[in-house]
Amino acid sequence: MGELLTQLRKDNMQAMKDKDTLKKGVLSLLISAVALGEKEKGEALTKEEELTYVQRELKQTREALAETPADRIDAIETTKQKIALLESYLPKQMTEDEIRAAVEEIMAEKGLEPIKKSQGIIMKEMMARYKGKTDGKLVSKVVGSILH
Repeated sequence: MGELLTQLRKDNMQAMKDKDTLKKGVLSLLISAVALGEKEKGEALTKEEELTYVQRELKQTREALAETPADRIDAIETTKQKIALLESYLPKQMTEDEIRAAVEEIMAEKGLEPIKKSQGIIMKEMMARYKGKTDGKLVSKVVGSILH
């Protein structure tokens, strides 16, 4: 059993004791996803693989927030709480400035020109190096602003 899965189960037990239905629901969903991933793999997942499930759920929750009508204030607040909870299980996310510096470093290392053709190479390298610490959309936005 992976480190994150153990932590999720421990936190879920605490949420049940605290009668925190929102937290229990989110954690139960994550536990199910990570446990299924372990079952499919046939062995414990690595930390990075476990984080992939948290990121996937975070992405889906953010998309749900974007689609929520503005007049549904209760649903928006609940979704924001879910996002904060999910983010608490991820490593500290890189800022735009940190991403920009990392992109420029990769371009210098690989001798890449600041042209659109380089985007795929840069994106692949960024997502491999900083897996779990970056959001693909934000990286794409920063890379797009650097390339022309």
